[in-house]
Amino acid sequence: MKAFRIALFSDCTSQLLVRELRLQAPNYFDAIDIQEYPFTSPLAVQEELKHYNPDAVVLWNCSEMMSEKQPEPLAPILALPYTFLVYTMVSRDDGAFGSSALSSTQSLRKRILQWNLDLLQLATVFKNLYIVDLDLLQSRLGRAQTFDARLWETAKLALSPTATSHIATDTLSLLSALNGRVNKVLVTDLDNTFWGGITGEGGADSVNPDAPGHRAYRRWLQQLASRGILLAIASHNDYSTVESLFNTYHLEFRLSDFQAYEINWDPKAEMLKRIAAKLHIHLDSIVFIDDRREQREAVREALPQVTVPELPTDPALWMEYLSQAHLFETPRITTDDLLRIKTFQADVTRAEFAQTLSRDEYIRSLQQELIAEPLNEHNCERAAQLTQRCNRFNMRGTRHTAAELLNRKGWVYALRDRFGDLGIVSAVILDGNTIETWAMSCRVFNRDVEIMILNHLKSIAPIRGEYCPTDRNIMCRNIYQANGIPLP
Repeated sequence: MKAFRIALFSDCTSQLLVRELRLQAPNYFDAIDIQEYPFTSPLAVQEELKHYNPDAVVLWNCSEMMSEKQPEPLAPILALPYTFLVYTMVSRDDGAFGSSALSSTQSLRKRILQWNLDLLQLATVFKNLYIVDLDLLQSRLGRAQTFDARLWETAKLALSPTATSHIATDTLSLLSALNGRVNKVLVTDLDNTFWGGITGEGGADSVNPDAPGHRAYRRWLQQLASRGILLAIASHNDYSTVESLFNTYHLEFRLSDFQAYEINWDPKAEMLKRIAAKLHIHLDSIVFIDDRREQREAVREALPQVTVPELPTDPALWMEYLSQAHLFETPRITTDDLLRIKTFQADVTRAEFAQTLSRDEYIRSLQQELIAEPLNEHNCERAAQLTQRCNRFNMRGTRHTAAELLNRKGWVYALRDRFGDLGIVSAVILDGNTIETWAMSCRVFNRDVEIMILNHLKSIAPIRGEYCPTDRNIMCRNIYQANGIPLP
């Protein structure tokens, strides 16, 4: 079992953070290894770092040290060939400039703000940079909970034990997403979840869409949909009643805005299985939200792969809880993410069209056009995302970050058909003439797209393939042999 390797650089004492990362790591990784470099720069230990070959480098510049010296510039560090996670500095002020602290370039407060702004700007330049918002953590917990001046003065500990636990969670959640663990679908209950009230107790008259917490919850669903998270419903109800409610009330949604829905009286676990099958996703890509504890427990027991948050009893507290739960962590949001719901709606039309045709007739009628583009700095983010998120069609189960792909040879493939543009659906990374990585979106399964891709690659040069079995990619097992591609 290969451990995920983390190199941690800090200008403060980091033992508490290392301990917390190791404690929480089993929730995110099979194994991790952490190499600690306190009060050291990556530039000072380049040979040692090269030998360690970390999967990620974590940089922690604490704002307390800003009182003593200016941190070294980040750009030369980020030029090193690693994936970097950098913490923002927490906001603080020493009071020396009074109310003019925000306007004076010399004040501690302004220098910290400027450092954070510069960090955000660097993230637009360096594709290997990902940011963990330590300042947001302090704003949630409060400085009294995150910092203890006595611990700083005696041991150079910049975070309290409580805050250390939270930042370890933030760090591991992002690292896990970079390693391919992402949720793609939110499945919501309706009664006392999507709206207040229970329809079975009086139909539309028993429903209160504006009950405390529920409108905020629906607005959160809208935000998720706007960034490409698919939405679905699993509700114990009569379909006609639910349909009538969506037509009666202004709920920010129409029923057709959900990419799948199960509205019946079957066990929720069975509903989730059918939703996963319809959306062509694995169960561990689903987050299930339900106000009833017994339903949450039943799903956890039957489907431990599904993420089931333990909601507060009071819906007014849901958003504060959900905003900190790391349910939909993602390293980057790409253009293809933003198109996902639109392309899925076109998939519904495709499915309806396919019902009247044989498979071969359907594929011919799609009039598919494959657009191949060499891997480059403009598309490597999407290529990396495909390797991170695709499990069922990932020939070797390999993962890459955009930074790792910047100087690699390969191709990305976009797809269009008579119903619309599906965006970039596949990425191939080459090692000479060998396909080192091949990942493809589940949205284009069973359309012979893999044959079109292999035909394109063969038209350029003789190629070889590699297949490494994982617990998900058995469908890839015979593709190379069936298409005349030699294996090692």
